[in-house]
Amino acid sequence: MNADHERALDSFRREFEQAGEEHIPGFLPMSEWTFEQTANGLAAWARGDQLPEGWVACTTLFLVDGGRILGVANLRHRLAGTLRAFGGHVGYSIRPSERGKGYATRLLEHIIDLARGMGIERLLITCDPENAASARVVEKCGGTFEDEILFEPLGRAVRRFWIDLV
Repeated sequence: MNADHERALDSFRREFEQAGEEHIPGFLPMSEWTFEQTANGLAAWARGDQLPEGWVACTTLFLVDGGRILGVANLRHRLAGTLRAFGGHVGYSIRPSERGKGYATRLLEHIIDLARGMGIERLLITCDPENAASARVVEKCGGTFEDEILFEPLGRAVRRFWIDLV
């Protein structure tokens, strides 16, 4: 990790803020973390270490082109707690200026390969019912719509898809 990586991550985060998007799905580090804390924290979480209470081990991937972060995805290694209803195995985001260019599909394909390599047999992927673009990406990558539920703790509906990996 070097200063170029730090600048790329800062630019990525700043673009979401400027677009009025406070939360970056798939990017879970604490907002107050420094770059070094973020790098170390993501590595620890992938090992299953230093997880916040109730979390499961998770691996974060970045889609990078020419030193610029285009997207991020997070693969939860197993489902536990609320992940079974809301959140699923995968969260991902593409920076606002790069959406609609096929990057989400590429990123999800990488996550699917990673999950297969880890021996995960089925992936649960959820999205907001109004996020038609995300639903199309999941379906393009082999996702089958299961249902749409109301996630009571947040009072929000969520669409649930499964991707069989075996």
